[in-house]
Amino acid sequence: MKKTNLRPLVLAVILSTITSYSQDILWEKSFGGKHADYLMDAKATADYGFILAGSSLSKKSGNKTEGNNGDLDYWIWKMDEKGDLDWQKNFGGTGSDFLQSIDLTNDGGFIIAGASNSKKSFDKKEDCIGQNDFWIIKLNAKGSEEWQKTIGGYGQEKLHSIEQTRDGGYILGGTSSSDKSGDKTEESFGNEDCWIVKLDAKGKIEWQKSYGGKYVDELRSIEQTIDGGYIVGAYSNSPFSGNKEDENKGIGDYWVLKLDKDGTVEWQKTIGGNKDDHLYVAHQTYDKGYIIGGNSNSSSSNEKSKSNREGTDIWVLKLDEKGEIVWQETYDFGKVDVITSLLENDDHSFLIGSYAKGNIAFRTDKSKKIHEGIDDYIALKINEKGEELWSRIIGSNGEDVLKKVIETRDGSYLMAGTSNPYPVTLNVNNGSGLDNLSQYTEQNKNVQKATNEVNNEISKVSNDVNKEISDTTNNLIQKGKDAIGMNEDSRFKLGAADNNNGINLPSLGDDNNSSGSGGNSKPFKKQPASRDKKDNLGSNDFWVVKLKDENKLKEKKEAIEAFPNPTAQYTNVIVGYEFEKGTATVVDLAGRVLQTFEVNSRTIPIDLGDYPAGIYIVNIKTKKQSDGVKIIKRISKN
Repeated sequence: MKKTNLRPLVLAVILSTITSYSQDILWEKSFGGKHADYLMDAKATADYGFILAGSSLSKKSGNKTEGNNGDLDYWIWKMDEKGDLDWQKNFGGTGSDFLQSIDLTNDGGFIIAGASNSKKSFDKKEDCIGQNDFWIIKLNAKGSEEWQKTIGGYGQEKLHSIEQTRDGGYILGGTSSSDKSGDKTEESFGNEDCWIVKLDAKGKIEWQKSYGGKYVDELRSIEQTIDGGYIVGAYSNSPFSGNKEDENKGIGDYWVLKLDKDGTVEWQKTIGGNKDDHLYVAHQTYDKGYIIGGNSNSSSSNEKSKSNREGTDIWVLKLDEKGEIVWQETYDFGKVDVITSLLENDDHSFLIGSYAKGNIAFRTDKSKKIHEGIDDYIALKINEKGEELWSRIIGSNGEDVLKKVIETRDGSYLMAGTSNPYPVTLNVNNGSGLDNLSQYTEQNKNVQKATNEVNNEISKVSNDVNKEISDTTNNLIQKGKDAIGMNEDSRFKLGAADNNNGINLPSLGDDNNSSGSGGNSKPFKKQPASRDKKDNLGSNDFWVVKLKDENKLKEKKEAIEAFPNPTAQYTNVIVGYEFEKGTATVVDLAGRVLQTFEVNSRTIPIDLGDYPAGIYIVNIKTKKQSDGVKIIKRISKN
């Protein structure tokens, strides 16, 4: 008998086991009120904590400490490394204010931006210009407002992201349907264009540019590149027209543009297969190339060389410095897989954040269940060549929409998104096959496609998609109303005609926590959450999960440090150990005491704005120890 060497097999099993259990859950937290709260962005902060950004329909309830002003309001939650609250803020007018993006600023504060149709009211200091505008708010390190701007044309603007640029200003990326009007200085090319606005440090417009063809071109990602320009990722179904230089490949394609520092196009690429391909992220890599990712239901065709395994899969491509394809890969988890974030690690591997859709669906007569799958968060780590290293699926018993995966200072990962813990049941017409299920389940696609149908533009190139949306629009509207417990007289409206003025809400699912207002509706008894989610506060919550990665080196904590340093005004003093209470003292080099106050948090905002440029010392004294840190106060450029 031939002797078998078992050592390689045993080693493979051991390594597989280590990989499987090296991304354990450290903790999970839910944040929200009793109605609906939608998380859209998150960032790691210097104090080993996090800041969460989204929108809320909830009044003061659950662990939300402030009521909302209108329908949707901006809602920010700052937490420490254990997930406990540092502070939270609510901003809004009387209308709908949908926060999409947050970034850390070099003065220790934050910049937040989204879309608003509110008039001048409550926290909104300027009237809406058109149907829906960009609304930007600059916050200091304590979360208090420093300034705000409303930017838009007479039509509809939808902001996707904001990022601070290296010159201290900001780059805004979004979509616009406005012609030349209001703040918009260029005519529209088509139904929707990519619209990019560059602001200075105080929010004044420095330049703006529109990019698009004659149909729909929707910006999904923008990032400053090392040469001071920008890499832009968009979804496009426009043919050669406007300033789009390529024909479309399928129903919709990835559209990648490299811009210089003034927004001039250096090169552009249209990449796609024979069906519908949605780009969501574009990032410049260490080698000056780019990695782009989205989801695709195309077969192997045109530039797509990797076929899908089932339904709609994640499609990731590595591009060189000029936008030529180096490699590409597809990844399959559920019926519909949607990528929402991507980060590059120090070893040049990539961590992909996504969610899978595979809802339970019944035929209209409830006679047969035709599909069941996952509706969960997914973290996927791949190497520099696109090969999968590990993946982690985390979810409740209902619908979980991941928006961001973050690498933390302690070597862990944070998964942040929106969770509705109740199982989602969808009605599918008799005769409908599984191939059409993605039309009902893909996040944001229902609302976006319904809008396109009303505008009668997408029907020119995708009548088959619009037919499915037409059949389900009324059902979607009712689900949205039921989900937030609103009646017909509410200010919050969901419909094909106005689509909440273009604000893309995450899929609401079935809010069985609400009794509704219809005569035939029955009260639903709230059931506890299950699987990885322990708490449920409302119909949709911010849901955050922290994973440890045993394979990553943890950063050593300093006893005391300050970020930013130097600073023009605010800095955050970070204490690297736990304590109950202590005292902070700010002194100058002459030993004069300028400030003394009690502290009970490891993050201590210090305001040096009233002092001249120079060096200051912040001393922190607790029962455990005493430490000091030097801070350089520089002259503000503004």
